[in-house]
Amino acid sequence: MESVRNIMNELEACSNLIADAIIRKTSPCEDDISESRARELYGDKWIRRMKRYGLAKYHRIGRRNIYSRHQLDCLRQAEREEARILQAKTG
Repeated sequence: MESVRNIMNELEACSNLIADAIIRKTSPCEDDISESRARELYGDKWIRRMKRYGLAKYHRIGRRNIYSRHQLDCLRQAEREEARILQAKTG
């Protein structure tokens, strides 16, 4: 039963990311968030770490850094998946 629950959780996470990608393609301005908003939503420490590793991509509009909410969600999901795999190997 645990494997069925894991599969369902993975499918739900994938469908959420796909829905985000569709929203981004149809109305990209809703996907864009400022750096201060990204820090509020994802955490200051996490954003700084992703920028340091070159994983958090952004573009500049004037003096503001603009992030893609979808890209940040994908990064967070990949990080959680990696942690889950490592936990499964050690546990």
